[in-house]
Amino acid sequence: MDAFDLDVRRHVYRSVAENGRPPTTGETAAGLGVGATEIADAYQRLHDAHALVLFPDTTDVWMANPFCFAPTPHTVTAGGRVWTGTCAWDALGIPAALHIDASIASACACCGEPVALEVRDGELVEGGELLVHILVPARRWWDDIGFT
Repeated sequence: MDAFDLDVRRHVYRSVAENGRPPTTGETAAGLGVGATEIADAYQRLHDAHALVLFPDTTDVWMANPFCFAPTPHTVTAGGRVWTGTCAWDALGIPAALHIDASIASACACCGEPVALEVRDGELVEGGELLVHILVPARRWWDDIGFT
């Protein structure tokens, strides 16, 4: 990944943290003072490098892990906003990425039972004893990242 693509990626994450959503290619272009085509190409390279996930056949950001911009059963209330985690594991990554306390509402992928977690000062303080099961082996995650 070259310096330009890293700057684009940083801009995306900064915008997510500040605005609660990813920027469009036009917003990133304006923010970085370059053309929208350059940004669309950078978004695609970042997608191909698994640094961002784009919605199929678009340049719209679907996931900037741990953040997801489509509905999932993994919501994080933090900093006065409700965020969506890509998965339960990533939901824990949101307060870590933002360096803030959070309440996490998720569900067991096996039985659908609700899971409530609380993160304070970077520590999981409420949620009981849980077991994490990763259904898809890591080597296969990018075969269908939307399912994984």
